[in-house]
Amino acid sequence: MKNRLILLGIAICFWGPSFGQTEKDIKSEIKRVTVFTQGAQVEREASIPIQKGQMILKLTGLSPYINKESIRVDGDGSYTILTVQHQNDYLNELNKSKEIESLRSKIEQLQSKIEDEEVWMKINKDKLDFLNSNKDLSSKGQTVNPETFKSLNSIYGSNIEKLNLDLLKRQRLINDYRKEINKLKNQLNSLNNRIDLPSGTILITVESKLTKAAKLKFNYLVDNAAWYPSFDIRFLGVNKPLNVTYKGNIRQNTGIDWKDVNLVLSTAKTNVSANIPVLTPFYLQFYYPEIARTLKGRTPGVMLEEAEAPTAEAAISMRGISSIKSESNPLYVVDGVAKSNISSLSPNEIESIKVLKGASATALYGSKGANGVVVITTKSGEDKSSVPLTITSKMETSNEYIIDAPQSIKSNNKTTTVSFRESNLDADFEYQSIPKLSENVFLIGKISDWHNAELIDGEVNVYLENSYVGKSHIDTEQFKDTLEVSFGIDNNISIKREKLTEFSENQFIGSNRKETIAYKLTIRNNKPYAVTTRVIDQIPISTTKDIQVETLELSGGKLDTDTGKVVWDITLNPNENKELIIKYSVRYPKNKKVIVD
Repeated sequence: MKNRLILLGIAICFWGPSFGQTEKDIKSEIKRVTVFTQGAQVEREASIPIQKGQMILKLTGLSPYINKESIRVDGDGSYTILTVQHQNDYLNELNKSKEIESLRSKIEQLQSKIEDEEVWMKINKDKLDFLNSNKDLSSKGQTVNPETFKSLNSIYGSNIEKLNLDLLKRQRLINDYRKEINKLKNQLNSLNNRIDLPSGTILITVESKLTKAAKLKFNYLVDNAAWYPSFDIRFLGVNKPLNVTYKGNIRQNTGIDWKDVNLVLSTAKTNVSANIPVLTPFYLQFYYPEIARTLKGRTPGVMLEEAEAPTAEAAISMRGISSIKSESNPLYVVDGVAKSNISSLSPNEIESIKVLKGASATALYGSKGANGVVVITTKSGEDKSSVPLTITSKMETSNEYIIDAPQSIKSNNKTTTVSFRESNLDADFEYQSIPKLSENVFLIGKISDWHNAELIDGEVNVYLENSYVGKSHIDTEQFKDTLEVSFGIDNNISIKREKLTEFSENQFIGSNRKETIAYKLTIRNNKPYAVTTRVIDQIPISTTKDIQVETLELSGGKLDTDTGKVVWDITLNPNENKELIIKYSVRYPKNKKVIVD
C-alpha cells in the first residue's frame, strides 16, 4: 500500500505540470489613440517571450474602464490565441504621476513639522505648569528674604514671557502648515483622479510549438474620453479667402496618461456590439422642429416645463410618466407620420390632438411610445396611416482627422486643445446694417461651399484681421446653401439714421388723421477702397383696413410688401457719402391712437 502511494505521488509530480500554465506579466505601450465624440479606442503593442506549450500573458497597467466587449487581440501568426479575458486587479493600483507623488511628499513633510511643533508646545506647557506650581512659595510655609524673592520673581517673569511667546509662535506655525496642507490637498484632489484605481488587466491564453520572441497587438474602447471641434476663422481682407484653423478639444479620464501617442480625432459613433445592425426603410418627410408651447392648456395630461431663456424651447412631458429629463419627450405623430418635434406646425393648422399613455401608447407604437404619444390631426392633413412608422436621424459620413505630431494627453479630465488642420475658404463679403436698431455696420462673410470644407458643428472664434471679434457657432444642420459668419463691427464704415422734421406732417382729413414720416440714412466709406454694403430698414404694415399705409419715397430701395422690409445694396467709393430717404404716410381714424414710427 505504501509503495502504491509513493508511485502515485511520483506520477502526480510528473503529470501535474501539464495542467498548470506559466503566467507572464507583460508591459505594453500605447501606439495610437482614436478619440471619438464620446469614447476612445486605444491601440497597444507589446513584445512577448513565447514559451513552448500553453502560457498565460497577463497584460497589466491598463485602464480600469475598458469595455470588455470591445477588446480585440492580434498575434503575429507564430502562436495561437486560445482565450481572452478581462479583469481589474484591485491589489495593484495604477502608477501615480511624479507630480502626485511630489504633492504627497510635501504633505507628509508638513505633517511631520506639525508633530514636531506640537511636541515642543507640550514641553513648554509642562514648563509653564512647573513654574505656576512653584509661583506661590509662601503658601508652602517657606520664608524667603527680599533678595531671593526678587530673584525668583525675575526668573519666573522672564521664563513665563518667553514660554508664552514661544507657544504663540509655534501655534502660528502650525496654522500656516495646516493652510499649506489644505492647498496641497486641493491640488492633489484636482490631479489625483487615479487614487485607488485598480489596474486594468487582460489575460490571454496562447499556445505555441516553439519558444521564441513574438509581437502582440491589441486594442479596446474606453468611455472616459471625448473631443469636440472648434474653429478659428480669420478675415484677412475682402479680396482674400478666409483662413480657417481646425482645432480639437480633447479630454480624458481613463486612469492612464497618453504619452507621445499618435492621435486621431473621429466623428464616428462608437458601436462595440458584434451584432450587425438592421437597415430599415428610409422614408423622407418634412422636418418639423418642436413647439411644445402650442399644446399648453389645450390637451389634458400634457405638462409643460418652460425653458429658462425666453428664446429657448420648452420641454413637454406626460403626467404619470417619469424618466430622465433629456429623454422624456413624447413621440409626435402628425397625420400618421412620426415626428421627433413639431415646432414648424402652426397652432391654426391643428384640427385635433389626442394623448396616448401607458399600454395604449406602446401597443400601437412599441418602445417609441414609452414616453407617451401626441397624435395630431391637421385640418388639411391626408390619411398617411399606410406609411410605416419610422423615426430617422441624420446619418452623417464620419470624418477622421490625423494629428501630425505625437501628443500627450494627461488623465485629468482637463481639456487639451490641438490644431489639426488649416485651410483657406473662398467667401463673398458683404457689409450689412440695420440703422433703425444699431448705427453700426457689420462685416458678413458668406461661404457658399461650406459643405465641402469638412466643417462640423462647433464653436467659432472670429478674428477681424488680428483683432478678436467674438464667438459664433457652426450648425451643419441648417437648411442654407450659404454659411454666414459675422466678423463684427467695422468702424471704417459709418451710418446714421435721423428723422427729417421738415418732411414730417400731421394732417386731419375729415374723420381721419394722416401722419407723414421721413428718415434720412447717411452712409460713409472711410476705407481706401470701394465697398458694397446692404442697408435694411422698414415700412410699417397695417393689420386692419382702418389703418392705411402709403409708401412715398424709398431712394431706389426694394420693398417686400409682405414684411415691410426695405433693402438697398449700395457701392461706396473711398471716402464717399451717400444719402437715402425713406418716407411714408399713415392714415387712421383721428379718435384712435397709432404709433407710426
